[in-house]
Amino acid sequence: MLLAKRDASPMKRATLLEKSSARRTAGASARRQTPPVAKIKGFLVAIDFSKPCLQAVEFALPLLKKFGAELHLVHVFATDYPIANMTTIPLIVPNLEIGSRIRQQLRDVVAKYSVELRAENIHALNGRAFEEICRLAQDRGMNLIVMSTRGNTGLKHLALGSTAERIVRHSPCPVLVVRPPGRGKKGGNNGKVVKPALTFEKILVPIDFSECSLKGLSYARALAQQFGSKLVLLNSVALQYYIAADEYARYDLPLFLEKAVQIARDKMRDLVQSTNWANLKVETSIEMGHAGQQICAAAKDHDIDVIVTATHGRTGLKHVLIGSTAEYIVRHAPCSVLVVPNLDSIRSKLGE
Repeated sequence: MLLAKRDASPMKRATLLEKSSARRTAGASARRQTPPVAKIKGFLVAIDFSKPCLQAVEFALPLLKKFGAELHLVHVFATDYPIANMTTIPLIVPNLEIGSRIRQQLRDVVAKYSVELRAENIHALNGRAFEEICRLAQDRGMNLIVMSTRGNTGLKHLALGSTAERIVRHSPCPVLVVRPPGRGKKGGNNGKVVKPALTFEKILVPIDFSECSLKGLSYARALAQQFGSKLVLLNSVALQYYIAADEYARYDLPLFLEKAVQIARDKMRDLVQSTNWANLKVETSIEMGHAGQQICAAAKDHDIDVIVTATHGRTGLKHVLIGSTAEYIVRHAPCSVLVVPNLDSIRSKLGE
């Protein structure tokens, strides 16, 4: 883009503020209303019997107790009948028998946490994992899918198109991606690592002032109301590469950066002042640089428990290019991430 001359920067800033003022005014009255109340009536935990996935059940228990929600467990298996040679017929275990064994294993999982599930809440499905999990969530009207990932950096080491990533992309409801076990915080005087557990004391919400991010903020507010959480709102100012027509125009860059940061601060201030926080503790942060990197760094610096981020499109990350901010956060965040798809039904599920 062509960098504006220094004497035109104030005018440019005024123009940008005028364009955003209408959007702020339109959403301000809605945000001043009584904050939404989270109503998670049912959530689904995907289990593949690996250690991280089994611990996802433990991570889900605070939600179960807090909301009095109905817990559903699901395991998806794919039957494969290889034929060794043309003269032998392999022993095939009927799908009904496989499903029965899996449901018993799922009952054993929840029994360790003294949780009783009705038979209809335990699901053993045959097919492609992400398709069956998303279909089940849709058919049963789930408000949340809880899942865990393997590895020390979320989805970083999972192949593109993996089950976990596809669930996040296609889910009809929010997805809570819990951090894997073994990544607890240091605590106590002896410096030992405390067993990781899902808490909601501090929630980080990335804000770019779009309608999508504001819906993510609405969900985070509802969650914070239930847990008395502290909210940290973060906006990252990232400037694209530019081509200057004037060789001296590059010296305007520091001023341009300063104005961009000031505009972000103004928008953040207006957002905070026009929102009904209902006594929630709110902190704001304006950073500069790659949004995903700044969000993940802030999560570490602020000792964040959960990042709540919204995605564009009607199917989560489906239409977002790989390398997007939302997907970067899911892959690299040092803490749990709650991905909120931009669905019209989200407001009704929150009771708005």
